[in-house]
Amino acid sequence: MNDFVHMHVYLTGRCTKCKYYSELLVYDYGKMTYEQQDAEMDHVNHPIVPIPCSKCGAEYPAEHIVYREMLRKVDAVKQAINHDYIDPETSAAILEGHEKRFEIFADREKEFWSAFTDYALDNWQASVAELSRVEVAAGFVALGQSPTLKSDLHARREAQKVAQADRRSFWQAANAKFVKELLDIGAMGWVPIDYTKHFGPARTRFGIMYFPIAESQEDLRTKYIGLLFKRERGDNAFLLRRVGQLTDTAHKQTVKYNKLLRLLDEQKHTIATFQDKLGVANAKIASLSEQQPITERSKDDIRRIRELKSFVGELLAELRKLRPDESEDVQEPPVLVEDAPDTQTSPLPDLSDLEGKTVSIIGGYRSRERNGYPCNIIVHDGRKHNPHFYAALQQADIIVVLRLFVSHASMWEAKAFAAQEDKPIYYVQEINIRSILNIVAKKNQQEVNLTALLKTENPLT
Repeated sequence: MNDFVHMHVYLTGRCTKCKYYSELLVYDYGKMTYEQQDAEMDHVNHPIVPIPCSKCGAEYPAEHIVYREMLRKVDAVKQAINHDYIDPETSAAILEGHEKRFEIFADREKEFWSAFTDYALDNWQASVAELSRVEVAAGFVALGQSPTLKSDLHARREAQKVAQADRRSFWQAANAKFVKELLDIGAMGWVPIDYTKHFGPARTRFGIMYFPIAESQEDLRTKYIGLLFKRERGDNAFLLRRVGQLTDTAHKQTVKYNKLLRLLDEQKHTIATFQDKLGVANAKIASLSEQQPITERSKDDIRRIRELKSFVGELLAELRKLRPDESEDVQEPPVLVEDAPDTQTSPLPDLSDLEGKTVSIIGGYRSRERNGYPCNIIVHDGRKHNPHFYAALQQADIIVVLRLFVSHASMWEAKAFAAQEDKPIYYVQEINIRSILNIVAKKNQQEVNLTALLKTENPLT
C-alpha cells in the first residue's frame, strides 16, 4: 500500500477524582506509508504514565491506549490497559523475543511450513474452505496458472482440484499473507478472535499453537490458546477447556485488579480532600485563638468556634474510616534521653512554669521513668491510635509532638484534639526530655507575656 497515514498515540480515561474524561498524547509517528508505519512501530515503546486531568489537575491511571489516524479522524485501535505487574526481567525478555522474532522464525521456518502443509494435506477440502479468492489466486500464481475466479466459493472449488503434487507449493503461497501477518505483528500484538473471523478458525488455531516464538513469550501463547479452545472436542478437549478456564480466571482477576487500582486512587483523592478541609478548619481555629484575648467572647464567636470544632470532629471521623490500614513510612520512635542532674554540664533550665502540669509527648517512649521534673510526663509512641493514645491526649495540659517520628495521621489527630480542647500543642525534633521541657516552658512563657501585653494595650477587653 502506498496510502499515507498519520498516527497519534493517546492514553485516555476518566479522572478518579472529578470523573472528567481526558486524553494524553504520548507519541506522534508523523505522516508516512503503511509499510513505514509498521516498521516504525517495531522500534517504539509507549510507557504507561499517569494522566493529568485537564479539569482538576489530579493525576490518575490511564484506562485505554488509543491509536488515532489523524488524516481520516478515526481510532484505528483502542486497547484496555492492564496494570498488572510484570517484573522488569520478564518484561525485558518478552521485548527481546519480540525484537528477535524474524531471526527466530527464519531458524524454524522450514519446520513450520512442513507441519502447516501436512496439516492442510490431511484434510484438503476443509483447509481450502477457509481461503479467500485472493489467497487462492496467489496459490495458482505460484503454480504458473491464472484461472478466472468469480467468487470465494468458486475459488475454493477450484482449489480442491489442485493436483496432489502441487498442493504444498499452492498452500504455502496461499497462506503467505496469513503467516506474514503473524510474523510482522508478533506474539505481543496477536488478536486471535479477529484472526478467526478473517482467516478462519482452523488455521488460526494451528498458527497460534505452532508459530515459532521466543520461549519468554510462551505465556502469551497459552493465553491465546485459552481464548480459542473454549468448546473444543476430541482427545485433548479436557486439557484445552481447562486452559480456557484458567485464562478466563486470570482475565477476571486482571479486571478486578484494575477496578481496585482505580478505587484505591479514588480513595486517595477523597482522603486528600478531607485532609485539606481539616487543615483549613484547623487554620481557622488557630486564627481565632490567636486573636487578642477577651474576658468574655461574644455569642457569635462562641457559636462559630463550636461549629468549627464540630466540623473538625466530623472530618476526623471520616478520615478514620478512609485511612488505609498500611502504616506510613516514618522513623522508628526513639527512646527519650533522660539526663541525670549530676551529669549536666550547663545550668538546668527554669521549668517552674510547668509545675503541677501534665505534658504528653507523642512520638517516643521511655526505657524507665525518672523523677526530678516539676511536671507529670506521659509518653506514647504514636504508632497506634489505641485507648492509651487518646488517654495521653485527654490527660495532657500541654501536648508535644516529635515531628520526625510520628505519622501524618497521628500528627493530625493530636493537632485536631488540641484545637477541640483548647490545649497548647508544640512540634519539636529533640529527644532529650529536659530540652523538650525547656522549649515548652519558653514558648509557654512567650504566650503568657503576649497575653499580658495585649491586655495592657486593650484595657477594656
